[in-house]
Amino acid sequence: MGERQAEQGEKSGVLRVGTRGSLLARTQTGMVVDQIRAANPGLQVVVEIIQTTGDMRRDVPFAAVGTKGMFVKEIEQALLDGAIDVGVHSLKDMPGELPAGLELACVPARESPYDALLTRGPKSIDELPQGAVIGTSSVRRQAQLRYLRPDLRLEELRGNLDTRLRKLDEGQYDAIVLAAAGLNRLGWGDRVTVLLSRDICVPAAGQGALALETRVADAATLDRLAPLNDRDSADSVAAERAFLAALGGGCSVPAGAHAVLDGDRISLVAMIAAPDGSQLLRAEQTDDRVNASDLGKRVAESLLKDGGRAILQR
Repeated sequence: MGERQAEQGEKSGVLRVGTRGSLLARTQTGMVVDQIRAANPGLQVVVEIIQTTGDMRRDVPFAAVGTKGMFVKEIEQALLDGAIDVGVHSLKDMPGELPAGLELACVPARESPYDALLTRGPKSIDELPQGAVIGTSSVRRQAQLRYLRPDLRLEELRGNLDTRLRKLDEGQYDAIVLAAAGLNRLGWGDRVTVLLSRDICVPAAGQGALALETRVADAATLDRLAPLNDRDSADSVAAERAFLAALGGGCSVPAGAHAVLDGDRISLVAMIAAPDGSQLLRAEQTDDRVNASDLGKRVAESLLKDGGRAILQR
């Protein structure tokens, strides 16, 4: 089946790319499409907009949707059905385990992995007044901010990036926390007050990276995407995603992981936190980069053993 699909893809000269319909999703997919065309002259690339569960359920908190992969599963189903050849995702939205029949084909060069604080005056987390209202929908961010500043009021913040920025400007929040990568890709990096170091807020696994997902053994598509793969980005997110997979979690898990490369060595910082911020566990280990996935698993096992399992079960 995979060989037949690959052969048909080569004959057709058409690559069908699926993505969400948000401004950010369309913008970053456009960047990917430009790279695909540059690497494959003459190839026709068609973009298909696919609505996901996360897009349809904007009226409720992320955690209440109660599903892993809320921003990817409809795109993955289109891949499995043969309706598209490539799914473009924000890697942080992907669960640790992929559905049978699909694989992560490549990871283009990563943007900033950090969370960004945007305020209407204060220049840091420490400068926010007592009881300040902070908008973020991420349970990972909420847990770490509550641990650092129990006095802060963490409130849900949904909508596209332009909507979230408008809500801040209108005074609905004293500050909001967003992924720096999305702001940079949309040309809004100047709105960032300060990037949050991983000492304050460990990023989500894969944050700042894009994932190009394909069907297993679709050789033609894999060949077309191969020039887009960035080895450093791929090795870093391999460690982070191995950590996430070992926890058995998706974007609703209050956990984060961030890998840093230094030549042939890779270090991974990870954390698991109670949603209410009452408890936070961190661990860091280093290994050769060829062992990136094993490193992620070991760090997860260490945190689970040291109390992380009890936190996640709660």
